[in-house]
Amino acid sequence: MSNLKHATVSSWQRDHDGTYSAEINGYKLEVTWQPEGGTEPRGFRWKGEGPAGQRIGNREPQEEIEHAMAEAEAAAEADEAPSDEEAA
Repeated sequence: MSNLKHATVSSWQRDHDGTYSAEINGYKLEVTWQPEGGTEPRGFRWKGEGPAGQRIGNREPQEEIEHAMAEAEAAAEADEAPSDEEAA
């Protein structure tokens, strides 16, 4: 049995620019693809903004979009989301 959380894919919408967005628990979330370049690895990055303007995001890109979405959803649903300093 896998311990990986799964994204609520139906909550996410594909935007015209290729990003994916969702609004969960008052957080506006966005997942984008980051191509490999220089010192940055390739993968899916996510960021979000909460109802009080707090910002959250991932430090390391995810290989699978579903993992990035699930991570974003979990952060938006957590009682204590990462602070601005912790978000990338």
